[in-house]
Amino acid sequence: MEEKEENKGTWGERLIENFFDSNYSSIFSFPNPKTKDNAQVTDVLIWLNRVILLIEVKTRDETEGNTSIESWARNRIEKGVDQLVKGHTRINSGERIYLNNNFYHTELDCEGISKIIGLIVLIHDEECTIYPSSYISDIYKKKIPIHVISWNDLQKMIHEIDTVPDFISYLNDRFDYLSNFEIPINKELNALGIYKKNINKFPVEAVDFINGDYWDKYRISFAKEIKSRDEHNKHSIWIDKIENIFTDKRKLFDRIPSGLYFAWELGALDRRTRAVIGEKLDTVQEWFELGKSSRQFAYKNCATKNWLLFYFSKNEQRIQSKELERLVRLKLIQLIHNEAFEFGVYGFGFMVSKIYPPQFLGLGNSIVISSDAIDKFTEDELEEALKLWGQEQVSKIEEFPSK
Repeated sequence: MEEKEENKGTWGERLIENFFDSNYSSIFSFPNPKTKDNAQVTDVLIWLNRVILLIEVKTRDETEGNTSIESWARNRIEKGVDQLVKGHTRINSGERIYLNNNFYHTELDCEGISKIIGLIVLIHDEECTIYPSSYISDIYKKKIPIHVISWNDLQKMIHEIDTVPDFISYLNDRFDYLSNFEIPINKELNALGIYKKNINKFPVEAVDFINGDYWDKYRISFAKEIKSRDEHNKHSIWIDKIENIFTDKRKLFDRIPSGLYFAWELGALDRRTRAVIGEKLDTVQEWFELGKSSRQFAYKNCATKNWLLFYFSKNEQRIQSKELERLVRLKLIQLIHNEAFEFGVYGFGFMVSKIYPPQFLGLGNSIVISSDAIDKFTEDELEEALKLWGQEQVSKIEEFPSK
């Protein structure tokens, strides 16, 4: 019987898999992860560095029409909760879990995971506005934080949340709200409307999400702000493109493909941060049109505490590689001297044509150096590092840009 149910739900699992691949990232999304004994851990697993999202998909089949939508939802939520708890236990116990997608075949680093989140996606056509806790009273008291969202709402949420870190941040804040109050299924957009209107915060009091139209009110009252933000977000395409460059770097480092480390670092940036960095990257073309031969700048990744260093030059690739390594080293020296820095700097070197008008030729070099690799440095290096990187600028990240 269980095998038949699994076959019925296969198209729903594929639907959710394609949704996350297309709208979030196909790099971090792994369908049907299996243990060493070929046992399935979950339907879809999202792996972003130290955070795991386990997704269970429950699809209502046309042959189940004799069962009320409420009874079906209760049965599927109960089953999904059991599966998520079991998956959480497998990871925490350090079972060997194998992941495969179009880019990487790797093993989950269970010891390196600091947070696991569970999500149950219900795919159905009938109206079903229920509270999950009315079916499972302790659903929000499990060892793993669990969320239940309908497919109808999930696909519409992409208008406001379209990166993995933004989605994870929303779920974290959502779970804090669930510790005191409840959000009904099929009313997620109303919850999201209030969340965005409060600049990414849930209210501290209970809200009647069923009888309000908070989503429409948000979209109407913040129409100008949303339009301005979405226009500014177009700058973020830079980071989206760079994030996908490393999918062919499959050489293992500590049992993980090296490309994943770079993709994770960029993937950890939320949409608004990507836009701010991308806006800076969009000014590089003008710099070279003025006759300059190189440009470099760096940003702190607040999500990982590492730094991202971008270097553009007309040098040939071999020379650029050496200069990029030197710039990263100097940045680390400045950080270690100024703030006892203990993390790493990721360097990205981009090639620029020598002919006019200058054209970007793509990523030429990339490197990451951790602070523990800098055991000593000279006074001359420190002086140069402070001269080059001492004037640190802090970019303000706003949900809705003020200008």
